[in-house]
Amino acid sequence: MRLTDHVTLVASGAAGFDLSDPLDCHAYLVRGSRRSVLVDAGAGRSVHSILRNAGTEPDHLLLTHGHADHAGGAAALAEHLPGLRVLAGAAAVRWIAEGDEEGLSVDKGRAAGVYPDDYAFRPCPRVEPVADGTEIDLGGGVVLRAVATPGHADGHTCYHLRTPAYRALFSGDCVFTGGRISLQNLHDCRVPEYAASLTRLAALDVDALFPGHHEVSLARAGRHLAAARDTVARGLMPRSTT
Repeated sequence: MRLTDHVTLVASGAAGFDLSDPLDCHAYLVRGSRRSVLVDAGAGRSVHSILRNAGTEPDHLLLTHGHADHAGGAAALAEHLPGLRVLAGAAAVRWIAEGDEEGLSVDKGRAAGVYPDDYAFRPCPRVEPVADGTEIDLGGGVVLRAVATPGHADGHTCYHLRTPAYRALFSGDCVFTGGRISLQNLHDCRVPEYAASLTRLAALDVDALFPGHHEVSLARAGRHLAAARDTVARGLMPRSTT
């Protein structure tokens, strides 16, 4: 599903557009003139359809965070693409590399019925840490920059896209349309850090918003980030979505 000249939606589950396995988050392919990257990997049960929808072999996989609906497919994608570099926020790297289901809260998700009883998070030893501010140049003026945004989960990272025509934000589960967020009763969901991350994102130049679930926004997307910031400025937290 092509969203812009540079961005294609290649996976989306039940909390989205039913493009791939129901467990999947939104996963995006971003193309420049020289190379392409994937943002998020889905849960791992639709790798073949993700690669088919991509229509190319990306050289980077950028994970927004380690939750299984976003990072569970990293191991299988790395197997299918031997040259793929897998990057994630440093705080989540060990959990993803080792398949630590407690660190990644897969155990709680399974107990809550989010993941089926037979779901297992496959370790992805090739994952590397991505530092805040790291830029990946895809060619033709298309550049992605990592933006550290802890709060929803330790190591959560958004990716700010610059192109010659527009700016966009891949926001994972940090912020959604309408300024909604995702607060969960998990060990690494942290309210003060979350509030600071929302304030930081609102300062970015953003035309389009590509979150990990639910609707996307293709124009005037800064209003969604401003809505979250303004709620935080009043000492509150924005409305949470699942």
